[in-house]
Amino acid sequence: MGISVTGVKPGNTTVTINSKTSPNISKRIPVTVKSRNLLAYGPAEGNGLTATVNSDGSLHVTGTATRQWRGLSWTFPCPVQGTVKFSVTGGISGLVCNVKCLDANDNQLGEQINTNNSVMAIPAGTVSLFLNVISAETTPTAKDSDIRVQLESGDTAHDWMKPDNTSLKGGGCELANLYPRVTGLPKTLGTDPGVVVTEPSPGTYRFKGSTTQKVDSWNNLPSSVHVDAGTYTMDATDWPLGSDSWLFGLQAKLIPDDGSGQTDGFAPRSYGARTLKAGTLTFNIFLNTTGEVDKTFTPRLYKLD
Repeated sequence: MGISVTGVKPGNTTVTINSKTSPNISKRIPVTVKSRNLLAYGPAEGNGLTATVNSDGSLHVTGTATRQWRGLSWTFPCPVQGTVKFSVTGGISGLVCNVKCLDANDNQLGEQINTNNSVMAIPAGTVSLFLNVISAETTPTAKDSDIRVQLESGDTAHDWMKPDNTSLKGGGCELANLYPRVTGLPKTLGTDPGVVVTEPSPGTYRFKGSTTQKVDSWNNLPSSVHVDAGTYTMDATDWPLGSDSWLFGLQAKLIPDDGSGQTDGFAPRSYGARTLKAGTLTFNIFLNTTGEVDKTFTPRLYKLD
């Protein structure tokens, strides 16, 4: 004979078991009912956003993100294996939520879990989960609203439930910049006397100098990185001459692992989100200006899924 007990509300209680055959035998068993919501979060502040926890356990987010793809995050031990379902109720326009599975070295395993990829199996080797709420707006706007996020076992979303842990302190986060660093600097582009390229801080490049003719530098600042299949987007801190300029910017080509042939990756007017096959992404920062130049440029490559 087996006994099945289904909890409907998180908390502590007791279950009393009485014997039908022996009326004098009775047993009280303490029971802790766990939330179906496997997430953990709490107060957090960073990148212009602040999260507090409402009385019902949902998150209240206020503020304006300092830039696109920055926001808040929480990391906690992974409490489950197998298939999980992610859902968001009462989402905040301009903010996106997702969960990443991390190994013991905090490396991401598999794809992230989000509303577009809401059912997946927790990858083998997962040690912790990384929940983030980030701005997807090119120019972030002010927020002041509630959001209810849930991760549960199985492949079906149920009514939102308060997680067991809503006091986990969070902090700021931004998507990892995957853009590969340029090597061989400093380097001079063009002549009379030329534009010198330096790296004042990791991943940030300064172009300073002048030329009497077009610099005509299209492949002097290459770098490459292997990417997994997924959706990627380019961004830069203050595109020197705008994101549509063919005088100063970058372009990228993808060589897929499957041997299907080189394809265009990113270029002016086409830095936005695109789906890429697994392969090697080769970049070139180009400069084709005339006259004085004094610009600082931080290219960024983000994986969105």
